[in-house]
Amino acid sequence: MATYKELHGIAVQDVSSDPTTTGELFYNSTTDSFRAVIQSSAWFAQSPTTTQHGDGAGCGPTTTCVIWGGYSPDAPPVTNATEEFNGTGWTNGGNYPFSGFGATGAAGTLTAALGMGGRNAPPAGTSSNVTAEYDGTSWTTGNNTPDARYGLAGIGSQTAAVGFGGNNRADAAPSNPDGSGTRNDTFEYDGTNWTTGNNYPISVSTAGSCGSQTAAVSGGGGDRTDGSGVNTSCTYDGTNWTAVSNINTARGAVRQSGNQTSALLFGPGTQTESWDGSSWTTAPSLAGGGYGGSSGHNNNPAGSTSALLAARRDGSNYPKNTEEFATSTTVTTPSAFASGGNSSNAYYNRNGYGTQTAGLMFGGTTGGGVVYNKTEEYDGSSWTAGGNLPSARSSMGAAGTQTAGMANGGYLGNPPGAYTDQSLSYDGSSWSSLPTMATTFSAGASNGVLTSAIVSNGSADLDGVQQYNGSSWTSASNAPFSKNGLTGSGVGANEDDLLVAGGTEPASPAIVATSHIYNGSSWTATNNLVVAREGQFQFGTTSSAIGAGGNKTVGTGDKQTNAMVWDGTTWATSPSLSIGRSSGARGGTFSAGLVCGGYPYSPSPHAISTEEFTGETTAVNVKTVTTS
Repeated sequence: MATYKELHGIAVQDVSSDPTTTGELFYNSTTDSFRAVIQSSAWFAQSPTTTQHGDGAGCGPTTTCVIWGGYSPDAPPVTNATEEFNGTGWTNGGNYPFSGFGATGAAGTLTAALGMGGRNAPPAGTSSNVTAEYDGTSWTTGNNTPDARYGLAGIGSQTAAVGFGGNNRADAAPSNPDGSGTRNDTFEYDGTNWTTGNNYPISVSTAGSCGSQTAAVSGGGGDRTDGSGVNTSCTYDGTNWTAVSNINTARGAVRQSGNQTSALLFGPGTQTESWDGSSWTTAPSLAGGGYGGSSGHNNNPAGSTSALLAARRDGSNYPKNTEEFATSTTVTTPSAFASGGNSSNAYYNRNGYGTQTAGLMFGGTTGGGVVYNKTEEYDGSSWTAGGNLPSARSSMGAAGTQTAGMANGGYLGNPPGAYTDQSLSYDGSSWSSLPTMATTFSAGASNGVLTSAIVSNGSADLDGVQQYNGSSWTSASNAPFSKNGLTGSGVGANEDDLLVAGGTEPASPAIVATSHIYNGSSWTATNNLVVAREGQFQFGTTSSAIGAGGNKTVGTGDKQTNAMVWDGTTWATSPSLSIGRSSGARGGTFSAGLVCGGYPYSPSPHAISTEEFTGETTAVNVKTVTTS
């Protein structure tokens, strides 16, 4: 006899908040609706690369990926730069032993990667037979491939790899009168030597490929005769290639991630297809266009559920965009800067503190020795006038909150070199005098709270450190470096805690990438910024911070949009500002930051715009079930 549960089914959960179990129907009494947690797939934006380089190579999973080579306006026309991805941002690695482009074949992981072939820059345009192995730090050349090639498709690992197809054409022979050009050869690598395997069914270049040396799948690629794309797809068993169901859209310059039974094929443009072991179907599209690019991971146990694509080429443009493909029951909202309310005053060399919804900025200049005493308060959407500083100044230190804050030192304007040792407190409406500083101070790093603050370096006191304990300032251990141009930079919680990154070394002068932490008594050198910067906007703590914008080159208007993230150990790339700017006000936390003012290219010579930073968030992917 049937049981009650068999007759009436399984009861629907009655819950007051959404659970995380995938696919199970439940009733949410709070929202008065039937709902379910579902799994979804999509491409989403990740942190940009450190430099521009399109049509390069890459391998590794989405949390530990490595890319190298390609076209680059940063090192024209081609580069040997290597970058590493940690799941959040990019950092620079050891240079590849060959500067080239052409989708160099790749296999392996971040700490055991393999590069094969490539192509010199035009007009020579000759192909390479270089083989190189990466250990996570540096590249070592190995035995050459049997034939020079670019556009190779790479599969497998550093000790068990496959490369097939590619092109050995030189620019001097566009019509291939000698029979050179697109090839169908297969090469196998055992970690030391290359051997020749059975040929691919057709001659093809820049095909997609993923899997292992004994179980792989390929798709698409360029045709031998006219460079057009093909729709061919094959599997490889370690000996032979076997044709399988074609991809849906014929195309070359594709990238692929996954394994023989579950894979993604993507590009050029936004096209994406998924492989289930027997056929290809349309998958969620990429957001960005272009072709080429560097991807991982070409032997992905997760199959078609994850992929990474970076450093594409779009005509003569080489965007730094990175996109990640994920399949999950959670929805990820990437970290990003977004527009906030405009300031009423177009100044730079301002400083500030507070939070994203209760910020403060003050002082500033428009150049020529003219300085201002304006104070403005931010409520999360707009700026309003606060109490003026007792005298005009710029490039001050800053610490505290909107209603209990501090401004210290600063540049008083003409005559040049007129710096002050005055320290001030703000109560939310007006400024009051505090004990004077141990020495004059301007354009240095600062942070803390009203009763416990620290400043370091600056235009007038290049390597000095001063600490405030709520009643007096004292000189502390000098920094092991001389820097200025640090207005708006420096993060820390109190007088015993300060992170200083970037700045200008005045002796050279040169903008530097060095980074140091002060613990109240001594300094420790940390890993450098990804790229050198002066006048960054920094907010967060000494264990998690964002550094955005800044100058790239001494004495120029070369203001940058780049942002970098600090995880307590390493700086990596982060989503960028919308406009390049330096030397302005900042505040907030690692997950809710604030940037305003500064000196940009545009709009106007001095920015009035505000940008708000929101850190990455995740939420359970819940859908409401329509009922009647």
